[in-house]
Amino acid sequence: MTKTDQPRRYDRQRAKVTPPHVTLGDLRAATGMTLDAVCERLEEATGITLTRGALSAIESGTRGASAPILAGLSIAYGLRLNAITTDYTPRSREVQS
Repeated sequence: MTKTDQPRRYDRQRAKVTPPHVTLGDLRAATGMTLDAVCERLEEATGITLTRGALSAIESGTRGASAPILAGLSIAYGLRLNAITTDYTPRSREVQS
């Protein structure tokens, strides 16, 4: 049997599943930080100014966040860089006539 005829080790792996996730609001609560504290840490780490209202909107999903903001939030929460991703489905908003 040649090497190409042998079954590959990686062909027997389990199907990928969605990893567990935690909302930004829950992460902030778990760290005991206030909206103001996260905004201050974000500005100290990256120079990006974010208001409490903007952070609250990002946490609730009513506003999206850019890659630099997400990277800064990773730093602000003490996570590895780019630990926060946007692998989510945004809320759909009904169009009002």
